[in-house]
Amino acid sequence: MTVLTRLRRHTTMRRLGKTLEKRAKAWVYRRLATSWKPVPASSATLEGVKRVLLVRPNFRIGNALISARLIDAFAQARPDIEVDYLATDTTVSLFEGMPLTHCHALSRDMLVRPWKLFVLWRTLRQRRYELAIQVADTSLTGWLCLKAVGARRTLGANARLAGRYDEVYRVLSGQTHAYDMAATIAHSLGLDCESRPWMMISEPEQAQAQVQLEQLSHEPFDVGVFVGGHLNKRLPLAFWQALCDTLNARGIRFILLIGPEEASLQSALQHHVGRHGHIAPSMPLRTFAATLGQLPRLITPDTGPMHMAAALGVPVTAVLNVASSQKFVPRGHADQILLSPTPAEVVDAITQATFSSPLSSCVSGDVVSSCVSYW
Repeated sequence: MTVLTRLRRHTTMRRLGKTLEKRAKAWVYRRLATSWKPVPASSATLEGVKRVLLVRPNFRIGNALISARLIDAFAQARPDIEVDYLATDTTVSLFEGMPLTHCHALSRDMLVRPWKLFVLWRTLRQRRYELAIQVADTSLTGWLCLKAVGARRTLGANARLAGRYDEVYRVLSGQTHAYDMAATIAHSLGLDCESRPWMMISEPEQAQAQVQLEQLSHEPFDVGVFVGGHLNKRLPLAFWQALCDTLNARGIRFILLIGPEEASLQSALQHHVGRHGHIAPSMPLRTFAATLGQLPRLITPDTGPMHMAAALGVPVTAVLNVASSQKFVPRGHADQILLSPTPAEVVDAITQATFSSPLSSCVSGDVVSSCVSYW
């Protein structure tokens, strides 16, 4: 890991960066404000459109997979339209196998290697898009990319930058869940769209993941546990150690998946995996996704793998550290949402889901209920 990467991932630097970013964006939004009233999007927006660019250059796994559902909507309803996607170098592999003509990638190193940014800009301009869609309601970076590609028309949210688009989709006042964004855009264009993330894993990838799991354990795992998170969404090391101990005490077989930023915790967790646990080796992103897709359930905080599990149809037991994460959690009938639970309450919840044992008092299906804090 380079010095710059260590610096960028440091918690204090991240918090400082977020504060500065918010202030800078607020200033820019005020300068970009305009009284121009764009046209509401409709099914007529797609008339005569042959090429569409979906713009979501975000480095988060979750944001990429949430927006990917719009690709599926176009493929199902308008296969005649060529769909391109502008992603990032860290998320571009997530779009493999999807019905895209091209998947372009923005990278952080383009700031210090501007010639690479120029090549990307020229490639996008040469595609001559009839329509470019901003697949987020507040992304300033996405808006800048949207304007730079030179599309004939642009479509964005009826929010702070509404006056800078040719057409807008309306974000309903009661819409607070992140999974609704792609469906909102699709419906404004007359397309059907599911309100959940999307990802495709090939059969060879699934087979490879199955072999890898069998090499770790001859018996199938009952649950996966992902240790990761961003800033205040992270849970303390003591929580994960106690969770491993409790899973072992209940005889529940589990695989521990440790995020790249938590790699330093592996030695501390190794002593708690016990006889029923195994630590998964480090693996590429798509191999990780294929492995996750083989699991019967995933315990995870509000993280990218949480959305990955939702995209692959893996039931999730989401362990939330902050109430604001509620707008990002999966909403499947088998998903469980726990707010500040103890490790014992987490195990109670998955035991009920997997083995039909009594449910902990803090769990109520898809409803978030406050549990006694472990911290």
